Amino acid sequence: MDAVNPAPEKSPRGRPRSATSHQAVLKAVARLVEEQHHDYETLTIEGIAAEAGVGKQTIYRWWSTKAAVLLEAILTGHVKMHIAEVDDTGDLREDLRQWVQVLRENLFNAQSISLARALVSAAIVEEVNLEDYLTQNELELTAVPHKRLIAQAQRGGLRYDADLSVALGALVYPIVLRLISGVTPEPEWFDSLVDVVVNGVGR
Repeated sequence: MDAVNPAPEKSPRGRPRSATSHQAVLKAVARLVEEQHHDYETLTIEGIAAEAGVGKQTIYRWWSTKAAVLLEAILTGHVKMHIAEVDDTGDLREDLRQWVQVLRENLFNAQSISLARALVSAAIVEEVNLEDYLTQNELELTAVPHKRLIAQAQRGGLRYDADLSVALGALVYPIVLRLISGVTPEPEWFDSLVDVVVNGVGR
């Protein structure tokens, strides 16, 4: 997938950017979200600065809001959902069915739900197109199944006119919406979702 880079940052004022401090801030966000289980509401610039060991103005020099910091932390892979790979047995339907059941067992937990909600909240504040962020960046939840779809297409297992971005969205968006809702669907729901996608692009 062609990466969509985070929105260009404003030219820093005052002292030049420190690459070390920049990484410290992103790693601090990851610790606050993944280890200390902060959600979007409880995450603060003050808290990020304290965790990173930098001043608030250091953060504001590069990012205008906590949403912008969080989005970059997610898009650069500092904050992860830890998505399992999709097996490739040659049977796309079965491989995706196994994968979504693993998601159901491992992803639908308080931490992932909080992270998904934080991503959506940050995207709304920054006025970004969440669809583009989900499908065009190397986010694990979309990058992992996309690789499997590409492999299937390369071996001629998909319709020649299949739009992989649409298929990917049809698979991932409903899962994200259910994740945000905090309600874990039954296993049959996931199987039916895979059937819809595979029936749409398979040969």
